[in-house]
Amino acid sequence: MAGSLVVAVVAALAVVVPGGAAGAADEAPASDEAPTDIAVGVRLEAVADVKVARAEVARGSTVSVARLIERQGRITAVDVELADGHIARVAMATVRTSFRVLPE
Repeated sequence: MAGSLVVAVVAALAVVVPGGAAGAADEAPASDEAPTDIAVGVRLEAVADVKVARAEVARGSTVSVARLIERQGRITAVDVELADGHIARVAMATVRTSFRVLPE
């Protein structure tokens, strides 16, 4: 009985969601998409003073992306190499708000 209720709910959602349930999984809000300009080796410049791990990156300082951290197919954080050689993890929300990508 509970199984038929689940089937009915899924069928109802497939009608409500454009493209069906499979189409809804493929579409993602633009704000959650990984920026295409972030890659290993890219240089980032701090647009404000930013605290990362136990260090502070001063406005105007640059860091290099050392590793991309992905969860469920989305980049959620990056490991950056600081000027002293240490590696620190920075959330993508912080990257978007506190850094800019330097041209190559």
